[in-house]
Amino acid sequence: METGGNEHPVVKVGDLDGLARIYSEAGGLIPESGEEILKVTTGWDANVSSPWRRFLPKIMFPGFGGRASSKLFVTNKRIVLVRDIDPWRELKGELTPLGVPTAAAKEARLKKVKSLGARQYCEIRPRNLRVVKRRSLDRPRSWVSLRLIGTDGKQYAVTLWKTDGPDQATRTLIESQFRG
Repeated sequence: METGGNEHPVVKVGDLDGLARIYSEAGGLIPESGEEILKVTTGWDANVSSPWRRFLPKIMFPGFGGRASSKLFVTNKRIVLVRDIDPWRELKGELTPLGVPTAAAKEARLKKVKSLGARQYCEIRPRNLRVVKRRSLDRPRSWVSLRLIGTDGKQYAVTLWKTDGPDQATRTLIESQFRG
């Protein structure tokens, strides 16, 4: 998974590399010095791609349909989504006759990483991002879509949604973390 080149990348995604640095073995957030957790909620998912072009963007953190077993942490410095690894959701799109060898290798890797206690995470530092376009709604579920430009000069398309109904308070808090 991709990260930026500086000490604190604008958007960072991964799995095993965040264990005991970004999240704990129980799936809780490990706060940085001077960081205050504003809200912790469950049932959110995210999709992050860079750049935001419509055709063939690089998907950094794929979102999935259905309910998510995840925790969303909103702090005064970052937004972090930590979710359990689900090999079936990861592999479902690759199970074609030509994709079976790739899917088998990916499944073995995911099961190994999951057995080590890892989870998937997406860490976003909203203070280092400028909003170019924002869309959101709360019916039938809370959803926010952002087109962002980072201090690293890259474009990011970030979509966050509540998988099981509206949560206007959390959506509003997420939006308030980004500068316009």
